[in-house]
Amino acid sequence: MRHVRAFGLTGTALILLAACGAAPPNAQPGPGITLNVWLMKESAPDNVISELDQQFHTLHPDVAVKLTTLEWPGRDARWQAGMASATPPDVMEMGNSDVLAYASTGKLTDLTKQDFENSDTWLTGLRDAGSYQDRLYGVPYYGGDRVVIYRKDLWQQAGLGGPPTTLAQLEADAAKLMNANKAVDFSALYFPGRYQYAALPFVLDAGGAIATQQNGKWTGTLSSPKSQAGLHTWADFVAKVSRAPADKDETSDVDALGSGRAAMIIDQGVTASAVAKKYPTLGEQLGVFPMPGATGPMPVFLGGSNLVVPAAGRQADLAAEWIRLLTGTQYEGLLGQSGLVPNSTGLSTFVSGVTAVELTAAGRSWFTPLSTRWSAVDNANVIQDMLESVYNGRATIPEATTAADTKITQLLNTPG
Repeated sequence: MRHVRAFGLTGTALILLAACGAAPPNAQPGPGITLNVWLMKESAPDNVISELDQQFHTLHPDVAVKLTTLEWPGRDARWQAGMASATPPDVMEMGNSDVLAYASTGKLTDLTKQDFENSDTWLTGLRDAGSYQDRLYGVPYYGGDRVVIYRKDLWQQAGLGGPPTTLAQLEADAAKLMNANKAVDFSALYFPGRYQYAALPFVLDAGGAIATQQNGKWTGTLSSPKSQAGLHTWADFVAKVSRAPADKDETSDVDALGSGRAAMIIDQGVTASAVAKKYPTLGEQLGVFPMPGATGPMPVFLGGSNLVVPAAGRQADLAAEWIRLLTGTQYEGLLGQSGLVPNSTGLSTFVSGVTAVELTAAGRSWFTPLSTRWSAVDNANVIQDMLESVYNGRATIPEATTAADTKITQLLNTPG
């Protein structure tokens, strides 16, 4: 899953030294060595990559670094073709939802024994997304998560002070907002029924889980007592704070907030810029804070990217070294200053504004169950349908979660 930022990274290759000729796998630096690096569009500012390549050139003056920038649409076909070519990529950026499929089929190099800076404080969601069977294949690169975006003008009109830090405080603030805005379609916090990535954190906050694996078999666990407790909290909360439709997701929340039909939304940090761009009169009236849970920030689903070393690459050692530099404090700090969420909770001094709030929220992050079959669950809309059935009263939480668990268990254990 990518996290969109507009940096305008050039599509031309950056070459430090002219290079030609092929090298054997894992060749040591020498004349004619080229390190092929494939990053995605809008991945990093030019100055970050330029400074990194200058440092890498100092360490390895006989190695040329060739950077290729790819578009996100059609990336899988480009990756597959590149790995099968005579000049395969040595380093690749993948969306964190892409890594598992390649790691599980032996197409990525195991990086478990490599030493990477700040690995003890990597964002959990990115670390998990880069792992397969307890081995590391994708090094956390940068992340992105959802925060509460709110309108300060409506907040002030309701007599509210600073942002809440617990769910109980948020619910109390929402009640004041609802009392101050009597329109029948007004939501203190716009929370549509099918918004799974805002609803599932309630499950995780209560200690529940979506699915677990034991002895190679997956089992849906949304009907477990802790998961049900989280969903009860979600349902009670949404009923009090939202008038959003049951059959919609978050795609209309920008207009809900911008038009004044909502005082708050939950969305990625960059959405604040999207609201301000579409509704410029809001100006400085937008603020952000982490979605609070029972005792602090609620666990957030983490999108973003990981860096991998394709097994087909010819320069595995140099590739790991290049990744080690980019994902270390120096360059992650520059990424944080540019507005990307760095890969470690220990890099808070490098971020500010919305990015700082995102990094705080990412301190409790999660990723979808690490099954190669998870896309089947997602494509079948199992969780969205479960949430909607509870939201509109067609099913109780025990009924809805039992049905969802049956589908999740079946889909995750079906070969394919």
